[in-house]
Amino acid sequence: MGDERWSGAVCGTIGAVGDPDLALCGQRFDVEADHWESSSIDRRRFLSVTALESAATLASPGRVLAAWREPTPAQPAWPFYAPFKPLSIDNDLVLIPGSHTPAAGTVIHLGGRVLDQIGRPVDGARVEIWQANTHGRYNHPRHRNNNLPLDPNFQGFGHDRTDAVGAYRFRTVKPGAYPDSPSWLRPPHVHFLVVPPTGAPWTTQMYFAAEPLNDRDLLLKAIPPADRRRVIMPLLPPVAGQDTGTRRVVFDIVLGVPGTGRAPT
Repeated sequence: MGDERWSGAVCGTIGAVGDPDLALCGQRFDVEADHWESSSIDRRRFLSVTALESAATLASPGRVLAAWREPTPAQPAWPFYAPFKPLSIDNDLVLIPGSHTPAAGTVIHLGGRVLDQIGRPVDGARVEIWQANTHGRYNHPRHRNNNLPLDPNFQGFGHDRTDAVGAYRFRTVKPGAYPDSPSWLRPPHVHFLVVPPTGAPWTTQMYFAAEPLNDRDLLLKAIPPADRRRVIMPLLPPVAGQDTGTRRVVFDIVLGVPGTGRAPT
């Protein structure tokens, strides 16, 4: 029997935390138990190196408790959040189950931890990501008027659940830039939605360091300059067990409490 999970469907528009339109549907579906069994060897290799990846990219559990942390800046999820049952429900966006043809683009091992504002790991949080493909095209009906090509081997949506130390991980590709309007070219970025076991969902976007378009992006510029470093991450070289030519990104997410702007006294 499948593992019952959130479908990813949306009732209304998901925006930043505090957006009155933010609402997750109660619609659910079953995740089939044989998804991984039908996958290719490369997908199984992805799972086999996650322990190595965690050791290289994630902080030690003994260093969890720390000073009060500012939350990861919240950003809107619209307009390309998946409104349909995705092609695959797992944390590997590079290969669709049953396929041996990977998505085009630079493969990225994307991982980090989900923490609360006093540095405690959030266990059992659902982490969803969605993004454009390497050409800058979303697999979404609202992006169908875009002249950029679709990639039939890229699902564009994935999810994972955090473990006891708050760790999550994905394998995806670096997204391309795309025009949001004639005067606005969005830089490469990945959308995140974190649904903790208790508390409010948190949406944000992660950007890549050294991208020229970052300085002109309207959404990124809306974040105070001192806070932007928490959503702009460098591309790192691969660790042992990861293919040469791939890259890593470490992105820790601190869940804030809406309306809380400083450490409690």
